[in-house]
Amino acid sequence: MQKRSIVKKQMLLYTGTVTVCVFLLGVVLALVYSQHYMNEKREELIEQCRKISDALEGTYLTENLGNLSYELQVLEEYMNAGVMLVNRDGVVAMTSPGLKRELIGKTIEENALVEGLLGGNIVSTVAEDNPWFDEAMLIVGYPMNLGHLSGLFMCRPMPEIERSIAGIYHTTIISMFCVFAVAAVISTISYRRLINPVLAMNRAARVIANGDFEQRVEVYGDDEMGQLAKSFNYMAESLQNNDKNRRDFIANVSHDLRSPLTSMQGFLTAMIDGTVPPQKQEKYLKIVLEETYRLSRLTEGIVDLSRAENSRILLDETDFDLNELLRDTISVMEPQLNEKEIIIKAIYDESATIVHADRDKISRVVENLISNAIKFSPNESVIEVETTITERRKILVAVKDYGMGIEEEDQKYIFNRFYKADSTRNQDKIGSGIGLSIVREFIHAHGEAVTVKSEVGRGSTFVFTLKLAKQ
Repeated sequence: MQKRSIVKKQMLLYTGTVTVCVFLLGVVLALVYSQHYMNEKREELIEQCRKISDALEGTYLTENLGNLSYELQVLEEYMNAGVMLVNRDGVVAMTSPGLKRELIGKTIEENALVEGLLGGNIVSTVAEDNPWFDEAMLIVGYPMNLGHLSGLFMCRPMPEIERSIAGIYHTTIISMFCVFAVAAVISTISYRRLINPVLAMNRAARVIANGDFEQRVEVYGDDEMGQLAKSFNYMAESLQNNDKNRRDFIANVSHDLRSPLTSMQGFLTAMIDGTVPPQKQEKYLKIVLEETYRLSRLTEGIVDLSRAENSRILLDETDFDLNELLRDTISVMEPQLNEKEIIIKAIYDESATIVHADRDKISRVVENLISNAIKFSPNESVIEVETTITERRKILVAVKDYGMGIEEEDQKYIFNRFYKADSTRNQDKIGSGIGLSIVREFIHAHGEAVTVKSEVGRGSTFVFTLKLAKQ
């Protein structure tokens, strides 16, 4: 009901706006056209009065007034307008045949009209309730100075003019309806193109809210609505990936928890019931202790990631030698390196590189990156750790391996929590997918950046930045 209500309101708003605009435009145009038409007819009568005045002057000079009545009749039929000649006293001296003969010898009752004419001005008016005429007339007066004649009036019936104006109104109304119909159709199409994607995204959002993250919406174009649809699909894809990563994480963590717990339970049970002889208990207790360390590291990683995502990472920043930290971390990881016979080549830009950062957090970053490189490097290969000082008082730390590499599509998500690229699953059977997420969060907490460049089959290079300490 709410969707229909919104659609109805918007359509009423658009329709009302178009109606008001078209109506106002039609009224203004009709008034302008009707006024222009009246002025045009008035100017026509004035022009004819001028011609009649010139013709009368020629007739008067040749003293051939016998044909004047006939000329007035022809003019009346041609112009559909009656003609009256008045003398200096405002008395009608002659009329065209179409006007009442009783007007001859009468005085024009329109005082303002007569006074303006006798004053030498061109005058005009609309006479609606004049007893001399059977209908309303548009009257135009033109002054003359011809013997005893002082001017002439031309009278055109208003019904004829009003019919023409009514035709203008009729045409305007039809045009208004046509414009309104076209505007309504265009508005409807435009509105539907605008609202349909919104409704589609609304339906898709409900489906996604119910757990179906494969739902997508159609992208209709490259405008703002198209960009919104793309963002919506990107959000749905991210939710789908996060849900997949969450399920994978639960499976991985369950495996990581089950294996040491099962091992610990088995050894402890064997020692309690006497299956393990006392002289071998120390060996198995060391195995149990190692498993507890493994559980502790897993728990610590999950806690660190949770704190990072809640922006609660507390940094204990100090000045320390980054080269020394790298050497110490490499030494700690010798057992893993020796297991795969991997050699680490360390290249330092300077003999000592003093940085300002949280030593423990950076140690975890380096350890995670080297551990990740070892995991995906082939046996008897090389891993390079290199530092480079930039002109902006930054240091770049690069960890490069020559392993299987990462697909370009996977590189966008490689730092997401719980994410594992499909191509790496066979080589990462015990990982939980949070190591690189911790790297990113720790580096971001320092206000720095971490990036990856990789090519399938040729290895990967992870690079992060740190601030140099002030001299």
